Amino acid sequence: MRKKADVSQEISMRQYGSPILIDASGTVAKPLSPVQRSGSAEVRGYDEAFIQRLVLNHPALLPLNEIDPTCVDPVPVCDELPTRAGPIDVFMITPTGMPLLVECKLWNNPQARREVVGQIIDYAKELQKWSYEDLQRACAARKGADFELFNFVASCTGNLDQKTFTDNVTRNLRDGRCVLLVVGDGIREGVEAIGEYLTGSGALQFSFGLVELPVFETTDGQRLVTPRTLAKTTIIGRYVFGFAPDGAPRIIDDGSTEEEEQDETVDEAKRLISGENFAFWTDVLSNLELDDRSQELAKPKTSETINFWLPAPRGGTMIKDNWITLYLARSSNQAGIFFTGTRTGFGGEIARAMLPEIEDILEELGPEARQTEPKSGKINIGEAHVLGPLHDSNNRAELVSWMRERVNRYVNTFRPRVEAIAETLD
Repeated sequence: MRKKADVSQEISMRQYGSPILIDASGTVAKPLSPVQRSGSAEVRGYDEAFIQRLVLNHPALLPLNEIDPTCVDPVPVCDELPTRAGPIDVFMITPTGMPLLVECKLWNNPQARREVVGQIIDYAKELQKWSYEDLQRACAARKGADFELFNFVASCTGNLDQKTFTDNVTRNLRDGRCVLLVVGDGIREGVEAIGEYLTGSGALQFSFGLVELPVFETTDGQRLVTPRTLAKTTIIGRYVFGFAPDGAPRIIDDGSTEEEEQDETVDEAKRLISGENFAFWTDVLSNLELDDRSQELAKPKTSETINFWLPAPRGGTMIKDNWITLYLARSSNQAGIFFTGTRTGFGGEIARAMLPEIEDILEELGPEARQTEPKSGKINIGEAHVLGPLHDSNNRAELVSWMRERVNRYVNTFRPRVEAIAETLD
C-alpha cells in the first residue's frame, strides 16, 4: 500500500508534464511550455479574468460529462451575475433548465484556498430562494433591460418549449438542484475545508466539480488549454450529490483517497449510467399530466426502472401489491412499460382475476400490448419500444412523449380494475 506522500508526488508529475504538438506528417514536433502562473499574471495575460473569458466563450472545454452527465449543452448567459451573496463569475443554464455556476480562481491566491468553495455554495443557497422571475431580473441587469432568458436560450439551442423550460428552472431553483464548478489553474490545497463545506450543505441537491485548466504555449505565442477534473486521490477530485432511498440528498462520490478506494472501488461507467437514468426519469415525470389526478406519481431514480403504485384496499388498509413499471433495458436496446403484481398474495390474486377480460384490456391498451408470464410466475401485461441513444435529443424527446402517453393509458386501464377486483376479494 502506497503512502499518501507517494500519491501526491505522482500527481505532481502528471500535472506538470509538458505536451508536444505534432504536425500532420508526424515528423515535426513543436514543444509546448506551461504558462507560468506566479507573479506575472498581468504581463502574461493568465489571470482570473482570462479563465473567466475562456469558460464564458468556450463552455465546451468543461468536462461536464465526468462531473454530472445530466448537465448537457449548457448555454453561457452572462458573467458577474448579481446575487446578494456576491456576483457569480459565470452563469450558464441548460436547455432542460439546469443552472450551472462557475467560480474562477488562481489557486495560488490564499483567499481562493480558504473561501472559494464556501463562496460558490453560498451562491447556490441564494439561488434556492429565487423564483424564475428573480433569475430573469438578475440576468437582465447584466444583459440589458430587454433581455429575455427563455428567448436567449431558445435562440442558442433551437426548438424549446417555454412552459417546460420555465417550470424546470423554477423546480431546480426551489430544490437547490444545480451544478457548481470551481475552475482554476491548479487546484491543490484546502482539502479539509472543502470537505467540511460540502458535507454541511445537505439542503442542496447539487453536483460539485473541481476543474483544472493547465495552459501551455508555443514559442510563437499560441496556447493550448487542457481541461481536466482532478483524480480522486489525496487531492479532492469531485463531489457528486444524489438521493438516498428515502429521498434525502446524499454524497455519492466522496473524494476518497486512493488508499480508501482500494476497498471502495467506484465503477465510473455505472455512475454515468445512473446519472443518465436519473435525468431521463426526471424528464418523463416533469409536467406529467395524468387523467387520474389522484394517482400517486413515481419518483425519479438512478435505476433503470420506476414504479407507479396501484394500492388496493384490504382489511381497512391500502396494500401496494400491484404496480405499473417503466423501464430502460440497454442490453436489449429496449424501453417499455408493464403492469404486474406480486407473484403470490393479494397482488397475484388481483392480476389473475383480470385474465378473463384480457382481450378487453389489450384492446384498451392498443395493438402493441401483450400478456406474458415470466419465469418468476408473475403475470405481466405490457409492451416495448426501441430505446436508442438517450443523448440524442430527438430520440430522447420521442421516448419521453411515448412513456408519458403510455403510463397515462395504463393507469386509466388498470387502476379502476385493481380497486374494483380488490373489493370483491376483500
